Amino acid sequence: MPLAARIASWVAALIGVALFAVTVTRLDLADTLQYTRRLGLALPVLLLPSVAWHLLRTWGWAISFPARSLPVVPGKVPSFSRLFRVRLAADAISFFTVRGPTGEPLKVLLLADHVPPAISAASIAAERLAFAVVSVTVAGVISQVAAPRTSLTPAWDATFTLLSIGAVLLVGIFGLVARRGSGNYLGRAVARRRPGEGASRSSMVVRFILEVERNLLALLRGRRRRLVTLTVLPIVCYAINAFEVWAIFAAIGEPIGVAEALVIETFVRLASVAGAAVPASLGTLEASHIAIATALGLSGGGALALARRLRALLWAALGLALYPRLGKTRPSAASEASPR
Repeated sequence: MPLAARIASWVAALIGVALFAVTVTRLDLADTLQYTRRLGLALPVLLLPSVAWHLLRTWGWAISFPARSLPVVPGKVPSFSRLFRVRLAADAISFFTVRGPTGEPLKVLLLADHVPPAISAASIAAERLAFAVVSVTVAGVISQVAAPRTSLTPAWDATFTLLSIGAVLLVGIFGLVARRGSGNYLGRAVARRRPGEGASRSSMVVRFILEVERNLLALLRGRRRRLVTLTVLPIVCYAINAFEVWAIFAAIGEPIGVAEALVIETFVRLASVAGAAVPASLGTLEASHIAIATALGLSGGGALALARRLRALLWAALGLALYPRLGKTRPSAASEASPR
């Protein structure tokens, strides 16, 4: 690992430890323990929303592959069970390191014996892009509709207003990229380079990136049903996570409304993106849940953070236990055809 990357990882870890320490010192441990005891036997039931979330995310990834168009072993896209194991394993590794930069390349590696890397990378990008854009859009709508109905201070209202502005900008950019038609973006940028500057065009890295872009745009501009499904799934997953928040507060005897659950989930998502470099979300998970719960005048933020911490650790442990092995058969270069 380069020195700069090691320094960045250590700084992120120290920030997480500091946030965790500050959060714990300011937390009412007696109330948190009391709320945690109330969870009791409800914890297994409270894991069900996350089960549904993981299954739906895996399904969204599965439909992001070019259906039945790959001449690879066994002649189809990877099975749902294989994708589920790969997803959990990659998420488990990235949970303890840096999310995204670690997990997504690992998914490509773990599917290398089933799917050409350029196609698996494009499917990952399509699913992640759809979920990111739609989730940010939903967060923007919630910031404008649900947040004003809660007891947040003007400073918190300003935070959600900025989030809604960012959502509008992101949707506009995505609309330009996903529009139907032909042509690409990185390919045109490379083609415009002068001959003397185009040495990198022939490199393997550039060719791979251009192949991924070609496959990604083909997926986004392909079947309309796939795009509609990838638009609806993030909304359903968002609702599932908000329901989890509502269910946890109901289990500890502090019922909240739909608006409060949506606002909590929205802020926690924003904080998770900002703290993506912190291993295991240490400190950032606890601080974000407790901060927004406190801002809403709720006293069960510590129990919510603890329940979600346990949930994250359980899924990470399952991902490590189900870590798949690479097979010996690898797809040939001729199989890297464009998606339909």
